[in-house]
Amino acid sequence: MKVYLAPLEGLADPPLRKILCACGGYDCCYTEFIRVTDEGLSEKTLLHDCPELSNGGKTGDGTPCRVQLLGDNQQAMAQAAALASRLGAPAVDINFGCPSRFVHHSGSMLLKEPELMRSIVLAVREALPPQILLTVKIRSGFADKSELPAIMEAVAQEGVSEVAVHCRTRADLYRRQALDWSVLKPLHEAFPNVCIVANGDIVSKESAEECERESGCTTLMAGRGAFMVPNLGHVIKDGARPFSDAQTLMQVRKTVELFISMGIEREKIITDRAKQFLSYARLASPALSAFFRAFCHCQGVSECLKMIDSKINELEGSTEERQ
Repeated sequence: MKVYLAPLEGLADPPLRKILCACGGYDCCYTEFIRVTDEGLSEKTLLHDCPELSNGGKTGDGTPCRVQLLGDNQQAMAQAAALASRLGAPAVDINFGCPSRFVHHSGSMLLKEPELMRSIVLAVREALPPQILLTVKIRSGFADKSELPAIMEAVAQEGVSEVAVHCRTRADLYRRQALDWSVLKPLHEAFPNVCIVANGDIVSKESAEECERESGCTTLMAGRGAFMVPNLGHVIKDGARPFSDAQTLMQVRKTVELFISMGIEREKIITDRAKQFLSYARLASPALSAFFRAFCHCQGVSECLKMIDSKINELEGSTEERQ
């Protein structure tokens, strides 16, 4: 079993990749999608969005980081991929899965255009050295999951190592009832030369095992579950106990400390990131859900840290009493 940390827009930026990979036990992570316009991509932008390139393409703890590109111009995408490989990217991923309303003729919008996706994949593969992995992320369709085989035909080209599938369509967005891992099972036989990676609502060991049964996949991709259970990779692969609430809050504290060390002057940016982390962590814990409601009212980094420390002490004290 392998577990990847998903390329979460607005969540898994370099600081959070550093925090989550250090404790999560992931086999690889991804950058947030990097937009590639008709003008191409600059080295400065690439190094800003993927500072791991200056560390051999790995996070501080050694987790490989794949550069994810999003765009519809095949030449510009190929040039951006070639630049990423020259700068040390171990792998390049093409995003055909993002459903953001701010992404227009890119991301999951291209699921309606299999021939364009095919041409982008072929152009990027040709631009990359043979040893650099090329992977693709898609959804199970644009409007309907019956579109998945045709989409796979377009992207599962020779030289593509993996295709990660978010098991909802573009039209489904993130509706829980629309999730269908079973659509992946026939793909293993139909596309034997490509590793199929299952993505969507993998938030615990139990959901990972259910996904494996329904999808037939032994490589999974976790997104928001990584904030709910920060050591999720270890939980799924190694049978580790999920972090306690106090341990999860320690990761929130480390996030605050990391942003402080980066010299960010606007305290609201730092406190908002802590609240963002907690907004997902609370989904796995009634205690953190109650704490989150109070935490949302904190003003400033100092108060933020005091509230976190006070709650950690409370939680650790109650644990010692039970023991």
